[in-house]
Amino acid sequence: MKNSISNVQERRSKLLEIVNKKGSMSVENLAEKLNVSEITIRRDLKVLSEMGVIGWRSGVATSTYGKSLSSTSLDVNAGSRVDQIKMKIAAAVPSFISESSTIFVNSSTLCWMAINQLASKRLTIITNNAHATESVHHPQTIIILTGGEIRYPKESLVGGVAIQLLSSMQSDYTIIGLDGVSIDGGLTTQNLYESQVNTTMIKRTKKKVICLADYRKIGVTSNYHVADIDDIDILITDSFANEKVIKSFRKRGIEVIQIQLGQ
Repeated sequence: MKNSISNVQERRSKLLEIVNKKGSMSVENLAEKLNVSEITIRRDLKVLSEMGVIGWRSGVATSTYGKSLSSTSLDVNAGSRVDQIKMKIAAAVPSFISESSTIFVNSSTLCWMAINQLASKRLTIITNNAHATESVHHPQTIIILTGGEIRYPKESLVGGVAIQLLSSMQSDYTIIGLDGVSIDGGLTTQNLYESQVNTTMIKRTKKKVICLADYRKIGVTSNYHVADIDDIDILITDSFANEKVIKSFRKRGIEVIQIQLGQ
């Protein structure tokens, strides 16, 4: 089938490979190179740019893959490496989700990536991420948007309407990304309205709450409390996370998965 999940993923992987190799390329040239329409390329670039793995502006796609990848040190500004880490974290999610499950997914970038990684499974996804319908997903997957007030620039859905819908449902799993994960602060975020939605998702979860956070969020406490640290069951992070903090999470009974950049 022309627009099957595997074909779409293969095309987007090839697109990313081409742009990383060339440094930059126009939409027109990419369409010619991949033998698809410019509309298709623009759709792919929108998804890839939302995932943070490619730049896209004024009809030109640009690589975010930096030469600093060969360095062993990491810093907050090492954007291309952080993007790779996020993709690895998102790729680890499907192994924890059972077929035909109902899942809550919040509006973080990492969770958006995770939705795309879950394309091989038939699921019911309930999310406040307004971009979820643009994701790659199983043809039998049902995506339900919470509705509510749209908060920019993330375009997350928040407010009473979103909370009311979530409160009327239960999920098997919640996949949640946050701005801070620490023992004392628990799960925290920078946005008050998103914190309320996140809290509701966690409270309405029957099986497991899966937290996604790269090394920059570990041991950090942000502005608004979402839940206590003991409210999560699984934390998926990376090997650059503060080991002392990771050990403290494990002592609390949290299953911590640390991905390796080189894997």
